[in-house]
Amino acid sequence: MDLQLETAIDWTRAQDGRRLWQPSEREVDIFNGESCWQRSRLENVDVLRLSVTPTAGASIPDSFTVVASPDWSTIAQPDLPLCFEWQQSRPGRFDFYFKLARELKCLALGERFSGLNVRGQKHTLISTDSPHHHESTDAMYKSVPFLVLGSADKFYGLYLDSPAPCRFDLDSELTEEGHIELLTRRGFRIYLLGPSPLASLVQAFTGLVGRAKLPPLWSLGHQQCRWSYPDETTVRELAREFRQRKIPCDTLVLDIDYMDEYRVFTSSDERFPQFEKMISDLAAENFKVVTIIDPGVKQDSRYKQFTDGESKDYFCKTADGKTFIEKVWPGPSAFPDFLKRETRAWWASQHKFLTDKGVAGIWNDMNEPAFFGVTKILPNDLTELPDDKDQICLHEAEEGIVPHLEVRNLYGLLMSRSTHEGLLLERPNQRPFVLSRSGTAGIQRYAAVWLGDNKSWYEHLRKSIPMLLNIGLSGIPFAGVDIGGFWENALPELVIRWYELGIFYPFFRNHCALSFRGQEAFAYAPHVEESARKLIETRYRLLPYIRNLFWEHLRTGAPLMRPLMWHYSTDPIAADIDCQFMFGRDILVAPILERGHEYRSVYLPAGNWYHLETNELFEGERAHTVKMPLGAVPAFARQGAILPLAEVMQHTSEYDSKSITFHVYGEHASGSYFEDDGITFDYETGKYNEFELSFQSGEFHCSTVRREFVSSHQYRFCRVGNTFQEAITL
Repeated sequence: MDLQLETAIDWTRAQDGRRLWQPSEREVDIFNGESCWQRSRLENVDVLRLSVTPTAGASIPDSFTVVASPDWSTIAQPDLPLCFEWQQSRPGRFDFYFKLARELKCLALGERFSGLNVRGQKHTLISTDSPHHHESTDAMYKSVPFLVLGSADKFYGLYLDSPAPCRFDLDSELTEEGHIELLTRRGFRIYLLGPSPLASLVQAFTGLVGRAKLPPLWSLGHQQCRWSYPDETTVRELAREFRQRKIPCDTLVLDIDYMDEYRVFTSSDERFPQFEKMISDLAAENFKVVTIIDPGVKQDSRYKQFTDGESKDYFCKTADGKTFIEKVWPGPSAFPDFLKRETRAWWASQHKFLTDKGVAGIWNDMNEPAFFGVTKILPNDLTELPDDKDQICLHEAEEGIVPHLEVRNLYGLLMSRSTHEGLLLERPNQRPFVLSRSGTAGIQRYAAVWLGDNKSWYEHLRKSIPMLLNIGLSGIPFAGVDIGGFWENALPELVIRWYELGIFYPFFRNHCALSFRGQEAFAYAPHVEESARKLIETRYRLLPYIRNLFWEHLRTGAPLMRPLMWHYSTDPIAADIDCQFMFGRDILVAPILERGHEYRSVYLPAGNWYHLETNELFEGERAHTVKMPLGAVPAFARQGAILPLAEVMQHTSEYDSKSITFHVYGEHASGSYFEDDGITFDYETGKYNEFELSFQSGEFHCSTVRREFVSSHQYRFCRVGNTFQEAITL
């Protein structure tokens, strides 16, 4: 009898699964609130905005993501692109429907374990601790509900300005239809941008949600991390190895074991007895120290941060009004309610403990937030937002008590904002460095990001390219992945291949887990170490060019890593490639992504291209089979470019004393060059230099855009393939 019942249940499920392709009937629209369409123009792109409040007379809460305030004009129901429609299907769910013509690509959506084109999949955007990425991975650490749709030079953007969970179905059944479910009871806005070229669309979106300011120069260098360097002796030995072996490095990153029993804003007297002196000694060797901070505050009546936070009502609450407690690294812990302005100010002030000891930057981890006792944040079969009493915890927003899921996607953003403000509080004219695992739209205003716990797999090496490209298209330029992979043992070949690619990540950090082999460059055989050293040196030579790219992002919102279609929009082959990318306008990167290979096919768009290392010339608008032995720099410079490159250095403290050489590619070339102090915000008041460069008829020319910064560099230029360098004056 039991067997027959089980068989019947299985058959019912099989029938349901067989019919999944059939579109379900739309539920009745129950919306009875207020909505308003408005129109504006932002960064020369048309923008429509729909504001929705489910309850008449209610206001739309602050999303914390949008910073632009263009002039909006109220309009009647407009003609909407993509046959866009919306409705409220349940008290806790809104639905959006649109058409996806077959030729349209779907890009962005923040952090997705996917190729560049995220079409043909379902995507759940709810910030989730996702330590084991594989083909079925859905929800990840960051949730950016910005979707780019289009092809060639005609793209649209759809930004769902709500921190609540949402699901994007982008033609998963190949019916040329898109559908979004938003699980919320609060008000929200949705923005429709375009049509416009891809670069213009991203410029408008980053104008809406803000752009990253210039990072501190030291943060662009090589960063070394492990979970964990367990004690002061190990960290000092680590620094000594880097300097004695002349492997360039700027930053040593301390994971959770520097703390006293994982209590945030403490250090261990047992393992780091001279914590402040260690940091001072490392600074004398030109190392910066970055320390991890998690949101969980250990429940301990003898621990000031816990008693202070609880007495001042700074922690999240349960439905019955008690402090919400869940296990993380310190054990049972409370979690700051960052929706409260007072909590953010309090948390910001706690960083004085670390800055007073010389800590240079902060790494915010576990800030989805992650809980050891809760693994499934959003059940797959959830069709609307649960009642408040059925949610993990509650927050206090401006409009009153809000359940956790409604605002979960904001947690990483607001924690990073608080951290950023805390560093500014102690060092008002120094650019903060904050690194965050979680975030949503606008995280770039406060933090760099990395893509969490990857593995030492070639598939994760390969996936890092489209994942970072979509992060960049989502407005977040300062991003990277753990070089070598976080989990598993990174074999020498993989580490070298990862460095070949990683030197072009905007955020450049080697990081791995404690239960696997170390993957510092010197943890391998001498010839492996030599290859890694040469590649890291190449990263430092590229620093002037990388600084140019951050300056470009600040002005236009352009990411550093760009899909080929960014610059070659009418090339159908370029539009389909996501195993190569443009690093700015002038460098194309095409790394080896498979074990045991020394050759790969490289597609080069229109124009001619020079191998960045050998200077071999390749014809564009065709594919080439190129040999790339271990340790080779897998990149090509565009003919017509002028690339600013620096001398090799051991750390960025040497940057100002190094000469800059402008490498000219071709008979006629142009470029630009930006410089400032790399530390302060003085560039915001005009204290920087910017030059336009050109090479014509055998002569190098420089025109001044702005000259308000006193530089100590010497400058040279050389033509590609020519070892002679001619001194010049800017």
